[in-house]
Amino acid sequence: MDDSNQPERPPPDADAAEIAQWMEEDFGRAIAEAAEEHASNKAHEVVEVKIINHEQDEVVGTIDTDGNLNTESEALRRVSQEYLDEGVPVLVPTTYENEDGETVHADCEVIVEPGSRGFVRAFVDELPSPFDCGPDVLINLPAHDLEQD
Repeated sequence: MDDSNQPERPPPDADAAEIAQWMEEDFGRAIAEAAEEHASNKAHEVVEVKIINHEQDEVVGTIDTDGNLNTESEALRRVSQEYLDEGVPVLVPTTYENEDGETVHADCEVIVEPGSRGFVRAFVDELPSPFDCGPDVLINLPAHDLEQD
């Protein structure tokens, strides 16, 4: 907590009223700081997606935001392991100014690791055929955003 906004502690000879007032002010400050911190740290939303093997037309596993792969398919496990261990490389559109002051639009490669926003989408996008998820599910998956790093 930030001590600069903390009310000054009453002296050792303070009466009960002064101590009570200090405690009330300090408690209110602590609650306000905790609420502000909670609002700035948005809750980590876990997304879980079913992975389909289109050749077999069946669900062969699930993957979630934290990189928990649940599958009995050895083929899916093999093609997924590198992404689970090292993250998924993705191109993210970005802009910057060059030395002439011109705005340049380019793609920046970033590694989206398990636990990051956009991991599930990046993971599913990188899976080789025949593995995929439903197209209606893919549309709604959050993508990685450089501004949220």
